[in-house]
Order: sequence, then C-alpha cells, then structure tokens
Amino acid sequence: MTELEKIRVMIVDDIIDTRDQLEKLLFFEKDIEVIAKACNGREAVAFARQYRPDVILMDINMPDMDGISATEAIMSQDSRVQVIIMSVQGETDYLRRAMLAGAREFLTKPISADDLYKSIRHVHKLGATRPKAAPTSSGNDPVAGGGGGGGGTEGQIIAVFSPKGGVGTSSVAANLAVALRQLTNKKVALVDANVVFGDLTVILNLRSDKTIIELAQRVEELDRDLINDVLATHTSQVKVLLAPPDPQRGELVTAEHIRAILEALRREFDYVVVDTPASFQDRSLAVLDLATRIVTLMTLEMHCIRNIKLFLEVADLLEYPHEKVMLVLNKASNRTGIRVEDVEKNIQRKVVLQIGDAGQDVTFSINQGVPLVISKPTHQMARDVINLARELSPAGSKAGAKGAPGMPAAPVEVAQKPGGLFSRIIKR
Repeated sequence: MTELEKIRVMIVDDIIDTRDQLEKLLFFEKDIEVIAKACNGREAVAFARQYRPDVILMDINMPDMDGISATEAIMSQDSRVQVIIMSVQGETDYLRRAMLAGAREFLTKPISADDLYKSIRHVHKLGATRPKAAPTSSGNDPVAGGGGGGGGTEGQIIAVFSPKGGVGTSSVAANLAVALRQLTNKKVALVDANVVFGDLTVILNLRSDKTIIELAQRVEELDRDLINDVLATHTSQVKVLLAPPDPQRGELVTAEHIRAILEALRREFDYVVVDTPASFQDRSLAVLDLATRIVTLMTLEMHCIRNIKLFLEVADLLEYPHEKVMLVLNKASNRTGIRVEDVEKNIQRKVVLQIGDAGQDVTFSINQGVPLVISKPTHQMARDVINLARELSPAGSKAGAKGAPGMPAAPVEVAQKPGGLFSRIIKR
C-alpha cells in the first residue's frame, strides 16, 4: 500500500488505557493508521461521521451508549464502514448481537497483536469488494427509488431449488441473498415460496405479523408502498417476504399469486432470491418458469442424484435453456464414496460450483438465527456461497440469453393456468 492507501482505524473504548494500548499495537503497522479515538458510543457515532474511518474497533460494553447501539447507528449512516466488536465476554449471545448489529468480526479481550492485525486487514478487504456508497440519512427504505436496479430495468429472479428435500435450499437461499447484498450493495429481496412449511423466519431470526398472505390478498394492488410495508427488513438490509405462520393459511397462496408477486418484486429489486419448495406442483413451477437462473442443489447421495437426473429431463421437456439451470453441489465432501466426475458423466451435465460441507456450523448458525456469511465470513461454506453470488452477479455471470455474458436468460412464457406439470409436458 502507498501512504495514501492506509487502513483508517478508529478505536472506541471507555477505558483510556485500552485505547492507548490498541493504538500502540497498531503504531508500527505501515498499512494501518489510527485516525481517531472515542470514549463512548455517542462520541463514536459523531467521530465516524466526521473522520470517515475504514475500520472501527468497538468495545461492546460502554456507558451512555453501548457498542451494539453505536454500531447500528454508524451502519445506518454509512454502510461502507467495517466494525470489529471487542468484548471480555465470549458468549454466543454477544456474538449474535454483534453480527446482527452489522459488525464484521468479534474479538474477545485480551486481544493478541496477530489477531488484531489479521482482523483489521480481513474486514477491510471484505469492505473493498463492495461499491463505496455515499452515507445516507435513511437506511431503512431499500425499495425507495427506481426499481430493478434503476432505469426501469427488471431485476433477476434466482430460484434456489432441489427436487429432493433436506439438501439445504433454505440455508443456501438465505446466505446467498445476504452475500449478494454484501457483494453488490444492490437491492435484494428474499422470498420464502415454501408457503406451507417455510424456514426463513427461523434461519434469519425474523418475526413479522405480515407475510406473503398480505400480498396474495391484495394481488391487484401490488405497488412499491405495499411491498415495502409487508416485507421484513433483515439487519443485512435484505428485504424478506416470509411464509405464513401456519400451513392452513399457506394453502391459500396460489401459483397465480406467486407469479404476480414475483413480477412485482423484480420491478423493485435488482435480485430476487426465492427459496423454492422441492416439488413439481404449480407453485414451484411458477417460480421456476419466471426464474432467470435456477440454482439446482444436489448432494452426493444416490436418491438425490436420481431426482436431479429426473429434474434435468423435466427441465428439457419444459424447454428451459441449459444455461438457466445451474447445477450446484451442496455439502460437498470426499467421504461419500461417490465422485463428482462420475455423477457429471452419468447425468451429462457439469457441476458449476461446489459448496463445502459445513455440518454442525450450519446447524449452529440456524439455531442462532445468523447466516454463516455474517457470523463466519471466512468459513469455507461462506466463501463458497460468496463465489456463487459472484457467479450470479453481472460481473461473474457466464449465462444469459444466447450465451451473452451477464445477461439473464429469458423466462419461459406460460399460460396463466398451466394445469400442472404433466399437462404442461403433454401439451408440448
């Protein structure tokens, strides 16, 4: 780095000795510069606005305004800044609260010099992958302003789907939506289209009285204001359309409702990620038909491979372009006794990307309600999902209409009442 490219760091701690010690640790690092020190949360919010640091070292327990509240306030005025929370407490509740507030990493005191240096450089590198947006006074209305990325263009609908349940579609969909938001800084919506047994409320620890039912009941009135009112806002600034709390109400949502809702969302968001149920019923087909890309998850289990092969045959019968169906191996492991190369040869389709087997870490993240791309951004599974987001974003997308890079594949046009999978195929 040149002298002008130093990582600008602000230290926030109510204990002066701690502030001075951290500053001394960083003094001899040629690529790091301490530009400000604050003694409490309120001062940190003011200094962040004044000095515009790249990275903030934030103590969690401070009088007047604690580190969690200060982080939330700072992130709302400038989402570009990277916050590292520091605490003498290492409990998971502290970690969860810090990540939900927008912090990138969590360090337990006393902090070693090596951990401090690595964390600062790591979060700064993460921040450098995002477009630098100007601070805004209102971070709570991501739908306001032009739709679908501005200029009246329509956003991409990304269906996360598997013909077999239990392969991790909900977890991948949630992490992918957050990764797209972090990577592109664009407007991202996440839809729980599993209207009978949706999981996103648990995975994201979101609670809302308003769900997809409210949009289905007013499907003729869909506009920006209604969408913004119904969708819940995750701390990552991803807007989430939740499934109903009980199966009975979920059954009231039809394929026509889902089709109309997705069409409305793609006008307002750059990316619409859809957690799609594992079935060929009309509701699932409505999502798959409209999708720009279908992220098709598989695992190295014989019954899943068989279902994937059947789905690919159905996709051909429905005349989905090959580039629309993106085959992704989830829970990738070399301990299953089945090689990816053999599967590719058998199904005559390449696996575009592999997501590592996270096992207990994914379960823990679900139980905590914090996606792994937030709680452990350097985890292999998180890095793999970020790579998937890159593949799906304009800079990384290799699919498109007639193979044009970065261009979405045209959705399949269907009649308003397709009448189910088999009647669709027979008609063709």
